[in-house]
Amino acid sequence: MRRVLPQPLLSLVLLVSWLVINNSIHPGSIVMGAIVALVIPWITHRFWEIRAGVKSPVALLGYLGIVLIDIIRANFVVARQVLGPNRALRSQLFEMELDLEGALPVSILAATITLTPGTVSCRISPDQSRLWVHALHADDVAEEIAEIKQRYESRLMRIFGQTDQRTARSSSTPGTES
Repeated sequence: MRRVLPQPLLSLVLLVSWLVINNSIHPGSIVMGAIVALVIPWITHRFWEIRAGVKSPVALLGYLGIVLIDIIRANFVVARQVLGPNRALRSQLFEMELDLEGALPVSILAATITLTPGTVSCRISPDQSRLWVHALHADDVAEEIAEIKQRYESRLMRIFGQTDQRTARSSSTPGTES
């Protein structure tokens, strides 16, 4: 099965994209979309260094919904901030330590931050343990970091089957009581 569909998630995305672009679910469109969805991943699979490794597709769908809602909501917040007095803005550049591991999950987190209006991912450290973020307006950097970790990073960890190392360390520490 892996030889026929080396990137099953990519094949699904290609098929759905083909049908949306053509605005048709005519049998001919479905067949052509299936051909595209099979051929492109098969031809390019040797160039893919990163494997998706999604452990929870349901959590991925929930994540996409949350990101979409956050993008819409942030557009209104940023519009209000930009149209208001500029001296009220407190832009911040901050560094956050990542619990998330792997090139693909870290890249998705950075892209999510950039897609959400009002924040931009500026740099990922070479060892992918830190991310620099610029926020258009942030009263409290620690609060911004906590929100990014809670809304996005923890969900991505669940999607990719990673455990929160801080939680794992504190629960395995001998002599601690709950």
